[in-house]
Amino acid sequence: AGAGPLQIFHCACCRSPTKTSMLPVILIGILALLCVQACVEPGTKVLVEVFYESYCPDSKRFVLEQLNSTYPELSSIIELDLVPYGKASRTLLPNGWSAFECQHGEQECYGNLLQSCAIHFYPDPKRHLPFIACMFNSRSPNSAYLPCRRSAGFEDDVLDQCNRGKQGNDLQVQYAKQTESVNSRKRLEFVPWIRLNKHDRMYEAFTEFKMTVCKEYRKMLQAACDSESSIQQSIPSVCRGLVN
Repeated sequence: AGAGPLQIFHCACCRSPTKTSMLPVILIGILALLCVQACVEPGTKVLVEVFYESYCPDSKRFVLEQLNSTYPELSSIIELDLVPYGKASRTLLPNGWSAFECQHGEQECYGNLLQSCAIHFYPDPKRHLPFIACMFNSRSPNSAYLPCRRSAGFEDDVLDQCNRGKQGNDLQVQYAKQTESVNSRKRLEFVPWIRLNKHDRMYEAFTEFKMTVCKEYRKMLQAACDSESSIQQSIPSVCRGLVN
């Protein structure tokens, strides 16, 4: 006697079964995976704000040893906001421009300006982060600006206009206000200052950035998921083994 039709594996999130003569085991496995419901919306990310200075040794250490090396694998779960200002101060001038005084001197103010314009015109961290890391790789970051800009494939004209004009000055004011909003003293305790989802995570993230991001992402899962099994299913592969 002939065998009856094979029933397709199904669940609430899959379409109703239809008759078929044969289904390979691998297809059943794929259908099962499709039925796993993630408990966070696709594209959910940890907001990472880094308040740094272009000539700060600790900023250099963090960008080169932590951020730039881990961003490629973390980019799917973090929204990165780099803020080049740090412990600078500003004075509004009668002509409407602002003057800045930086912790590491005029060269740092100029470096902050150069990086502000690059971030503005190339907002994707996959573009501007390697450029900033390239500058930090040099003993004299500002001297490395032009070769790093060429290596990044940035347009000369728009950045030159920004660096020399009011737009660049206004961007620095914008970053100044963002930095000053971090605390009531309007001065950072340490640079780089690192925040995850608007919470200070400086001391963990400075040396264990990847681990700290993954812990924060797990906290987001705990708030959204209704079971430990759902959390485990939703932990991204980059964090598995770190925060299971």
